Amino acid sequence: MKYEILLAALCIGLCAAATAAEFKPRAVFYASTGERTITPLEVTARPDGGWAATIRKESVPLNVAKVEVMCNEFFAHKGEKGWWLLGRGLMGMFGQTNFLYRMPKQYTYMPYYAIKNSRGAYMAITEGMRFEYDTLVTSDQKGHYRMFPRWDLTDLGTALGRPYEDMTVVFYDLGKDADYNDMAKLYRRYRLSRDPSIKTLKERAKDRPCLLKLARSIPVRQQVAAKPFKRPDDAIDFTPETEHPVKCSCSFAQVRENMRLLHDRGVEDMAVCLAGWQTGGYDGRVPAIFPVEEAAGGEAELRKTIAFGQAYGWIVDSQNNYTDCYTVSPMWDGGRIACMGPTGMLERNGSWCGGRAYNLCLRHAWETYLPDQLRQVRGLGFYGAAYIDVFTAVYPYRCCNPEHPATRKEQAEYQRKVVDLCHELFGGFASECCYDHLLGKVDYINYVCAPMRAMRQNFVQKGKHPPVEKFVPFFELAFHDVVLSNPDKITQEVLAQRENLILVEFGGRPIFYHFGPENVDGIVKAWEQFKTLRHLQLEEMTEHRELAPDFVRVRYGNGEAIYVNHAEKKQTADGVTVAAQSFRLVR
Repeated sequence: MKYEILLAALCIGLCAAATAAEFKPRAVFYASTGERTITPLEVTARPDGGWAATIRKESVPLNVAKVEVMCNEFFAHKGEKGWWLLGRGLMGMFGQTNFLYRMPKQYTYMPYYAIKNSRGAYMAITEGMRFEYDTLVTSDQKGHYRMFPRWDLTDLGTALGRPYEDMTVVFYDLGKDADYNDMAKLYRRYRLSRDPSIKTLKERAKDRPCLLKLARSIPVRQQVAAKPFKRPDDAIDFTPETEHPVKCSCSFAQVRENMRLLHDRGVEDMAVCLAGWQTGGYDGRVPAIFPVEEAAGGEAELRKTIAFGQAYGWIVDSQNNYTDCYTVSPMWDGGRIACMGPTGMLERNGSWCGGRAYNLCLRHAWETYLPDQLRQVRGLGFYGAAYIDVFTAVYPYRCCNPEHPATRKEQAEYQRKVVDLCHELFGGFASECCYDHLLGKVDYINYVCAPMRAMRQNFVQKGKHPPVEKFVPFFELAFHDVVLSNPDKITQEVLAQRENLILVEFGGRPIFYHFGPENVDGIVKAWEQFKTLRHLQLEEMTEHRELAPDFVRVRYGNGEAIYVNHAEKKQTADGVTVAAQSFRLVR
């Protein structure tokens, strides 16, 4: 592995060396008064072929509100052949004027941006202030496209909005023939070479046998109890006197019956994640957990249910929430558990079953109660992969409370502490989306992102050109063998063949948010398909290639390939014929 990384880095370095002079980035400083200052940035060669441009934190003038880094390589004209690429693999073309697409810092799971234009293929990776910037793709009235990062220093929560570390952008020239496959592999090498703790699933499984079981299992989340909730009526600060009563949606006894039903239908390996078993039900009084919610059956029934599933050889684990907190929680303590903003106001993120949700300060939680809580949860019998809701899907919440201040970078370190403890106690960790500072620690994410569903539900205004025109498996090409995953929200639950083919193409695991008589046939069908493909969960996805319209080939590190035909007619490539709307595994 190390030899391959060094060899690949040398090849990239030789390519970049020939075009180093092209990288002439510049910093754009926007003062709070609106004035703009442009400063050229020097670039420094990296051993991996990258060229780094750094803005020293002490060099940023005191009155600067925003900082951008511009580079001419990340430029295109309307109608130019090529594309821009962001996030899990969101791709757009150069077809519009007066265009703006913003990838906010809240969703910058991987801090890169990339472009393919008529001059070549370029990629940039940000270092420093990694949780503090948005990425923008813009096109002016003349159709001039630009792609760049923007740091909003007024949102840091630090004194005078000062950067707490240097801002560096590393630029790479991948050559004119490169595409998103090459970009994903470059990012993979970059992350693995800089963080030795990131190991593949196969490597981690040597010391953690339960990880192999997890990779061979279908994950199912089952909520047992919750308070009724309706927006916007319940977007309020509840108290113990005003909160809604908890209602049971599936008792622990019924969970056992549903387990028996699926087991009798031949589902051999499942990873059951129980949600809403805590006091107040699902998100009802977090971060409080105990006592176990009586509406679902209480602690004795919960323990019995955990043991029941484990007797089948299944994984049974818990869903917890260490992202939100509510006024109704017995742990509220006047709001001391929540993150405070720069103005002294407590920061909120939405409304859920507990009412208006406030950002939980992870530093305060870790230093006071969180480790003991997790040990108590382990004492119930859960084991396999502790699931913390949206823990790796939202950026770390900074806190300005003088009693427990923390930048987003510091909160990210507390996230790593929490995940390490989950590994120690439960044998694994799971969440959503996977901010990549937790790569190698997160064992599975129940979806990589949700933009496919957003497009499917027509969130883009009717009649307007969609900003994202295509999805490619960038995340999977980089980390398929590092994190078990499902591609998107539309590839969950019982699937029609249209969505099922996306699941197969992106190398995903099926996942269900409940199980019982109403969806048992769909789960059994997914299980039968998954059995034929699950050995690939531990393999690197080495290539994704469109062979013809709606016809792709996906190669894996073990030499196997899957041909996926989304078209309504059979198609043939490489001597492999695939029926309409079907797929074939070629060993």
